[in-house]
Amino acid sequence: KEAFPPSAKRRGLPPAEVADALRRDLAEGKYILTGDLTPEIFADECRFVDPNNAVDGLGRYRQALALLFEPAESSLQVTDVRVAGGDGSIEADYVAQGTLKLPWRPRIAPWSGHITYTLGSDGLIVSQVDVWNITRFDAIRQTFTPR
Repeated sequence: KEAFPPSAKRRGLPPAEVADALRRDLAEGKYILTGDLTPEIFADECRFVDPNNAVDGLGRYRQALALLFEPAESSLQVTDVRVAGGDGSIEADYVAQGTLKLPWRPRIAPWSGHITYTLGSDGLIVSQVDVWNITRFDAIRQTFTPR
């Protein structure tokens, strides 16, 4: 059985409504730390890119996130979510920190992120690109540094 089964999609939403759902998912679900997001606004084949990884597929992305951070020891503060332009893209800014679910429980120091979401012609998110204020090397270094 799939941990995150496919869901009915909410096609044709105005970009502002998609932005509102993302704001909730980031602020309440802290989805980039937990995988707890609104799957109805993402295409199942969505591409998720950050400085360390690229994941194709909503289910794979959610599974990867669910295994990565310890929710009780991680936090995310949303600073902005907005419709970015006439093309309907959405941008979000946040600050996060957390403990990874690895045996040595490495702590990732606070980092700032900027996410750009691209909507397809049906209004679903087809791409999420996350850029951080820390280098790829620093993120990897922190992963392998015990507390």
